[in-house]
Amino acid sequence: MRDKSPQAVFYLTPFLIDVAMGNVMIAVPLLAISLGESSIGLGILGFTPGIVYISLCFLFGKLSEKRSKKKIIISGSLFYVLACLILTLSKSMLHLYLSMAMIGVGAAMFWPILESWLAEIESQKPLVRRMAFFNTSWSAGLTLGPLIGGILFTISFEIPFYFSLVVSLVVFLLLMRLTPHPKRKESFRSEISLNPDPPENHSLYINISRIANFTLWLSLGVIRYIFPKLGTELGISPSRLGFLMFIFSLSQTLTFYLLGITQRWHYRVFPLIFFQLLGVTGFLVIFITTSPWLFLFAFVLVGISIGMTHTSSLFYSVNIISHRGPSAALHETVLGTGGIFGPLLGGIIAENFSLRTPYLVTGFIIATGILLQIVFYRINRLSFSD
Repeated sequence: MRDKSPQAVFYLTPFLIDVAMGNVMIAVPLLAISLGESSIGLGILGFTPGIVYISLCFLFGKLSEKRSKKKIIISGSLFYVLACLILTLSKSMLHLYLSMAMIGVGAAMFWPILESWLAEIESQKPLVRRMAFFNTSWSAGLTLGPLIGGILFTISFEIPFYFSLVVSLVVFLLLMRLTPHPKRKESFRSEISLNPDPPENHSLYINISRIANFTLWLSLGVIRYIFPKLGTELGISPSRLGFLMFIFSLSQTLTFYLLGITQRWHYRVFPLIFFQLLGVTGFLVIFITTSPWLFLFAFVLVGISIGMTHTSSLFYSVNIISHRGPSAALHETVLGTGGIFGPLLGGIIAENFSLRTPYLVTGFIIATGILLQIVFYRINRLSFSD
């Protein structure tokens, strides 16, 4: 492929892999519920891929600085294939736990390496636009995946997993066939241009955006793995659950795209705080409502909020000259940590209090994160004024 334009494989494969994983994301909890799993069990199920992911993410991020990015990414896609194969044979919770662990390994080899590699390719598009296309592609996959999974699960619990197996195989073949070999660092380091140039206190924005991303991904884990239990108790069908997840991811995807075509939010604190407040509002609505329309409204607010925090954290992490692999890996580790503690915390709270209490707690956690960011920002301003 020609090096002058961003390769389509960098955007197509994230889309496809998250179509497969979004499909798994709705089907696995529903299958676990049908097997009689408790809220705590659902939380542990969501915890499993996350703990594997964050344990390996930084390791593979560092390894990508020395070894072939292409080989690592292809190996990661193979783990996705094997995990989906196990899911097609799943008859017990043990099978589900094993497959989710393998998804965690595949993700650690796929996402941070692809993000850092995308930041290094030659392109006429600025970095923020490439990141926007990348975020839009994987988020569009997560938009369609749960919708497809909810529909397929109503036909047969096995069909979603066969679908994910086929899609993950396509990803593996695409990466084998189309992914170019990355250039050596010396050949591209001098050509990297940052857009915009980060301010002197750019590390502040990296840190506060990671705090925001941690709290929102923690809340995301609650929605993905614990909300299906609440929805089932309220009589919401699998197809409607899939539609709610579709709307959630659609709002996130549109936010990714809109943030990619404007620079007004770059290195500014107020937009980041405002979008997080939307997330707090969304979780309070989930806590108090029984209306499907208000659930829909709440999912939109949370999707927009996560779209902002994820975009900020990823952009600030890779809008640097060196060590992009480890920086992208740290970005993924932070969000992955939030992702694993969300289901676990939500499951424990739901089991010991009520199915609604996790949404009040996550709203409080996001608000606490906002206060912490404001404190960091004020301390930084005072230190720079001195």
